Amino acid sequence: MHKPTLYKIYYKCEPAPYLAYIGRTRNDLTARIRQHFTGHVFMKTLDITGVSHIEYAEFETVADMFVAEVIYINILKPPLNVDDKASDELTIKADLSAVEWRLWDKPRLIEKWGGSE
Repeated sequence: MHKPTLYKIYYKCEPAPYLAYIGRTRNDLTARIRQHFTGHVFMKTLDITGVSHIEYAEFETVADMFVAEVIYINILKPPLNVDDKASDELTIKADLSAVEWRLWDKPRLIEKWGGSE
């Protein structure tokens, strides 16, 4: 059983990478990320060649994951997120300081999926 997980996909850009997309999964993170790059139905297809890095955070409950996703999308406004993005600003203050983001440590898989190996 996998923990509910949010992930942030960053794209390459000078002078620094930018946050392009925030997603969620209750399944294996590697499988979910791969679906974005292979054009899986019902999945936002992303440009694998533009990816700089991916971060993820695990949550104790699905409810926590859902709420955090909506808050992060509306605070950080990643350009590839369309759903759950409001046109106005949040007035509810949420303390997400306890969320621990980690670097997804499988960048070679992105190279493999992108055909550069």
